[in-house]
Amino acid sequence: MMIKKVIILSAMFISGIVSGQDEEKVLFSIDGNDVYSSEFIRVFEKNKDIVVEDERKDFDDYFELFVDFKLKLMQARDIKLDTVSSYVSELSKYREQLVQPYLQNPEAIEVLVREAYDRTKEEVNASHILIRLEPDAAYADTLIAYQRITEARDKIVNGAGFDSIAKLYSEDPSVQMNNGGLGYFSAFSMVYAFENAAYTTKIGDISPPFRTQFGYHIVKVNDRRMSPGEVQVAHIMVKNDTTVLRNSKDKITDIYNKLEQGDDFATIAKDHSDDISSAQKGGVLPRFGTGRMIESFENVAFGLEQEGDFSEPFESDYGWHILKLLKKYPIGSYDELHAKLESKVKNGSRSSYVERSLAQKIAAQYKVVTYKAKLQEYPLLIDFKNNTDTLLSVEERIYSGDDFYTFAQTFQKRTKEDLYEEFTNKMIIDYFKDHLDETNKEFALTYKEYEDGLLLFELLQKKVWERSEKDSTGLVNYFEANRNNYVWKKRAELTIASCTRLEKAQLVRDMLLRNIPADSIKSTVNEGATIHVLFSKGKLEEGSAKLPQGYVFSMGVSDIFEEGKMDFTIIDVDTIFEPELKDLKETRGEVMNDYQNYLEKEWVKELHEAYQVKVNQRNYKELKKRLASQ
Repeated sequence: MMIKKVIILSAMFISGIVSGQDEEKVLFSIDGNDVYSSEFIRVFEKNKDIVVEDERKDFDDYFELFVDFKLKLMQARDIKLDTVSSYVSELSKYREQLVQPYLQNPEAIEVLVREAYDRTKEEVNASHILIRLEPDAAYADTLIAYQRITEARDKIVNGAGFDSIAKLYSEDPSVQMNNGGLGYFSAFSMVYAFENAAYTTKIGDISPPFRTQFGYHIVKVNDRRMSPGEVQVAHIMVKNDTTVLRNSKDKITDIYNKLEQGDDFATIAKDHSDDISSAQKGGVLPRFGTGRMIESFENVAFGLEQEGDFSEPFESDYGWHILKLLKKYPIGSYDELHAKLESKVKNGSRSSYVERSLAQKIAAQYKVVTYKAKLQEYPLLIDFKNNTDTLLSVEERIYSGDDFYTFAQTFQKRTKEDLYEEFTNKMIIDYFKDHLDETNKEFALTYKEYEDGLLLFELLQKKVWERSEKDSTGLVNYFEANRNNYVWKKRAELTIASCTRLEKAQLVRDMLLRNIPADSIKSTVNEGATIHVLFSKGKLEEGSAKLPQGYVFSMGVSDIFEEGKMDFTIIDVDTIFEPELKDLKETRGEVMNDYQNYLEKEWVKELHEAYQVKVNQRNYKELKKRLASQ
């Protein structure tokens, strides 16, 4: 009951809507510290819905509990419990959790989800040129890389062939094989900056230079098409293996002929496919979209029309293949894909855009001054260590170069400019979080509720629970002084037989009357795995929930109690015990709970003696009349 009371008082402490007039009315004071009617109204209104019917209290009871609650909080702060490290740490963790819903940016997320869905429906075929550059490269190296990618673009724009320039300039290792070609891809296949460049460039055009974590790129868009969605196929492969005396093409041809004759695809895959991982599954591969497999494989897979169709043999760099179409998965509707796309937006490379958008939205509420020009004064990140120059200000809060340096240590391989942007966004969001209780009443009330509830928990731990656990002598003395409160009702040593069918219950009762042991009864009545009777033995008090309703102890075997269509009970009483006092070890939990309630009541008396509570009788009576009529 003690813990329940704490939960009720702390959970209901800040809730509801009150009028501005009530905010100004003092209901009572503790040592000159005013408590307003509005606080009590929130308690009263919320408590009516939380407390179960048999625990409802009238206005005076509510008021008494509330005064006691405020007295406890007053003492907790007076003895500096709110400075204890465990309390401070726990409160900090809770605040971080509580603030998260206020950091959501649903508008920005929804824009990105819609964009991702539109891009999922359309695929882009593109080629690119890459000039590699480390994210933390020096300014001079960055400039050289930018000039080189710009030079490559200028040559293409002025008429040079993309393929030849790609081979000459690109530092993507695959360029010598594919001339920079990437094939078809859609949303989430590339980092977001690359995807943006591809989807915002027209067919045949060359994008402006842009940067990713890999370096500088330019993209040429070759084509666009509607996405075919995903496909699932089964696969038979014969490797091109010069160490084996066989002709791979001849073998795949023989396999194809057997399929044409009606042989089972899965069986042949298990017996003859060199792709061991899929062969064990009858050749079945996971479903895939474009950009996941080599181009020749994808072209054949997506070219199959009807489920069950299989391809003619075709060759790739890995060997010879035959594919069987299992199922096509067209792009789903926006509603069907929304949750999946939203998860990808929040957890992928787009998340930084969501945070940036949130920071920009929040920044509109504050006076924010950036000093980005300072980045040019100090070539290296290490130059900001112990630097006292102002690099950012949010309202009255000033952030120095050293603050920026400390922040940057948690990241690896980023440019100063990128780090500064993230630093600015993070500090704006942190300022918003730190001042949320000043700008959002709902947050302030919820946080205050938990703050006081946690503080009261710490105080109860100290004043009641720890004391009751350690004070064994006090517990024994309390038990002895109140021993008549701990009494066993009439009890019986008995056996309960529970049956599922009436005829089985009748058989069980007859055998009990003949003193046949329970094990023998079970062997007779139960039918193999079908259980018709269960036995339980023990000592129960009269009125126990385990006994049939209305049953009164009587020696011997009872009649059959029917409590449902498949619930028949027989009681066999062996010994009846008259009411008697309990020993402490038999009722320690109950005594402990009562002792804690006693300690709390004594403590509350001490609080009323230690602090002066002065009630504004006029406001009290007015509020009582108003709320008691509800």
